[in-house]
Amino acid sequence: MTRTLTILALLFLTAARPAAADPPDVAGNVVAVRMWAYGTPPGEQARRDLFLKDDVYIQERLETVENGALHVHLMDDTMLRLGSATTLVVDKFVYDPDADTTTLLANITKGVCRFLTGKTAKKDVKVVTPAATIAARGTVFSVWIKADGSTTVWVQSGQVDVTPLDGSAPAVVGAGEIVLAPITGGGIQLDATRPAPDPGIADTAHVLIFRKKSIR
Repeated sequence: MTRTLTILALLFLTAARPAAADPPDVAGNVVAVRMWAYGTPPGEQARRDLFLKDDVYIQERLETVENGALHVHLMDDTMLRLGSATTLVVDKFVYDPDADTTTLLANITKGVCRFLTGKTAKKDVKVVTPAATIAARGTVFSVWIKADGSTTVWVQSGQVDVTPLDGSAPAVVGAGEIVLAPITGGGIQLDATRPAPDPGIADTAHVLIFRKKSIR
């Protein structure tokens, strides 16, 4: 009888134990860090320090410190270069090499980031900011978020569509053009002033400190 009760108790404990959560999906990995950078994976996981070669997950919140930088290489060869004091979430990332397609949705709430879209022929790349949605097709562009959420977009190559969240008319922004989407509304301002350069979004080779776990 005692043996039977023990077996039943073990079975009950096994059944009551919550199933382990599936690990989050990997979007890419870290290729450069300057100073400090952090990632908060989805779910109940705590914020972690990010180092060279660490995986970055879909729906992970990425953060850099003042004067810091974080460069992430996604699986389709898209590059995310986060500059100083930046917060970005990779909300959605789907890469299908067989179909040669990529879907990327990123949300940047503060700071500056440069996006270099990847190698697939068919791309659906959208970046959401406090003031606008940016849709890109095979291009390189940089985004600055002001303290009030107003968004400056500078296109280095290709073309993007910038749609203000206030419902005003969108703008098509070509290579070399800079526009501003004010958080207060009133429509997109063309020929906007280029923000101050941020060395954290320069070429990865120029981000001088590649932070590794061995130098914690």
